[in-house]
Amino acid sequence: MKTPTAYTIANMFKKLQLFSSAAFSIGHGGNDAQKVMGIIGAALIANGSIQDFSSLPNWVPVACYLAIGLGTMSGGWKIVKTMGSKITKVTPLEGVAAETAGAFTLFFTGQMGIPVSTTHTITGSIIGVGATKRLSAVRWGVTTNLLWAWILTIPVSGVLAAIIYYFVNYFVN
Repeated sequence: MKTPTAYTIANMFKKLQLFSSAAFSIGHGGNDAQKVMGIIGAALIANGSIQDFSSLPNWVPVACYLAIGLGTMSGGWKIVKTMGSKITKVTPLEGVAAETAGAFTLFFTGQMGIPVSTTHTITGSIIGVGATKRLSAVRWGVTTNLLWAWILTIPVSGVLAAIIYYFVNYFVN
């Protein structure tokens, strides 16, 4: 039996990333699809097609899970690649570790009914694998900017929603 080289190990983990990214995409679909199901359910109720959310047709969750899962599998790697190069340099081994940890977190929190951000989950996983090399391997300036963006998103969205509401209400009434 030949001793594995760094090249063969890297190739093995590149192939394993297909499975870890598939698991992450399933976790993403299970976590984020509820938001889309709520919108579709509200539209069906408003249309009179169903009376309440418990009457939601089976095609709605299946379509939402598939759409988010396929979207993540087809384009999610670009986000992970970008995050994996801006936050820290991620090797195939670290990519598998980050995606698997992110998938586990999404599965676990989904089972517990805890809403979490998929982006926060994968970002935390990437920071974690970067920090295992050394803390200086993580670009903390980029990470700090991300944290500030996340913290400011909710209040800024709330203020914008209030301004738009008053603007629309002023012209409607």
